[in-house]
Amino acid sequence: MEKIDIEQIKQDFYKMKKINFKSNEVFEYYILDEEYIEKLEDFLDIMSKSTTRMLFARNTLEENKIIYSRGGKIIGVFENGNLAAITITDLCDEDNYMIKLANIQGDDILKTVILDTLCVLPQYRGNQLQIKLMLICEYLYLQMGYKYMLSTVSPMNYHSIQNYLGLNYIIFDLQELYANEKYNAVMRYLVQLEIGKTLEEVPEQYSVLNLDIERQKEVISLGFAGMKIINVFSTEKFFVSYSKAYYS
Repeated sequence: MEKIDIEQIKQDFYKMKKINFKSNEVFEYYILDEEYIEKLEDFLDIMSKSTTRMLFARNTLEENKIIYSRGGKIIGVFENGNLAAITITDLCDEDNYMIKLANIQGDDILKTVILDTLCVLPQYRGNQLQIKLMLICEYLYLQMGYKYMLSTVSPMNYHSIQNYLGLNYIIFDLQELYANEKYNAVMRYLVQLEIGKTLEEVPEQYSVLNLDIERQKEVISLGFAGMKIINVFSTEKFFVSYSKAYYS
């Protein structure tokens, strides 16, 4: 395992100012090696049992091995030697479905990374570990010259949507994904980030209930992107603000 110098990233990456690190924080961050992939199975089993597939659709062991073999990274957060959270990133080629939906073409395909898995065990939530992992990934791939980061999130996952949008991702599509022989497809927002950049403040054009999938698709088809959560009634029912998105 390769330890990540979180103190150096905090100094180098301006977006790290979005979060607070406790002075007595004991979390350590590592890039995991291939031998650790099978050890993730127990962690992912616990995650799956702690929630519903509507919110978290895990990879199989074979899928994670394939991701690693083509250059993906697995980053783990540990507290006193115990795995608390992970993220898995994957690289892209022209056949990737998200590349096609995001309309990323040419040389930019090889400059795009997918934030494939991002999860925190229940007992470690409340420590901003998801946000910290997202920013670590953004920083690492920024240093390697990548341009775009893509991911998916359930329209019912209020806290994760808030984290994505708060870190300048935009919602650019909705699709039913992750169907297989055992499970039906689940609805997902598709989100995109221009790595290292921030969104400009723009007027809201539409606000749509997160549960209204068809209306959101209509608004997206007009060229608008989901950028903020507003009018929160509950973590299951809230409005998404759609606007024209401009990075700078």
